Amino acid sequence: LLPLRARAAGHVTAMGVTCIDYRLTDDATRFFDHQKLTNDYDQLSLAGASLAAVSPKFPSANAAFWDQLAIAKTLHNVSKLIVVDHRDCGAYKVAFGDKFAAARDAETAQHKNVMLQVKDLLAKKQPDIAGEFYLMALDGTTERVV
Repeated sequence: LLPLRARAAGHVTAMGVTCIDYRLTDDATRFFDHQKLTNDYDQLSLAGASLAAVSPKFPSANAAFWDQLAIAKTLHNVSKLIVVDHRDCGAYKVAFGDKFAAARDAETAQHKNVMLQVKDLLAKKQPDIAGEFYLMALDGTTERVV
């Protein structure tokens, strides 16, 4: 993707993708620290996190998601994509409108469905990059979904 002279020195394990939501920026940083990735991941924030990769409502975010992952791979040889969605996400409300699932189990299923779409695309676009997908509550607690 980039000429050799443009590649940055160094290697990081992962690219971490989070939502832009101000309510969870500190919690997201703590999450990556708990994953033992302090100073070992590239960071990307896009509204909806996983949703940014696949939603037809956000075509420019789709391109940004995949372009940034390719750049992170080229520059820092990332081998893992870690996506952290969160509950009560405004981007999900925009994308799904009146079909937004506010009940906990339904909301988890809605996020999981999107995450599985991203996982499938990841296998096609970047087959040598592993994917992990998490859902964060507004109190910062996080569960792995995919």
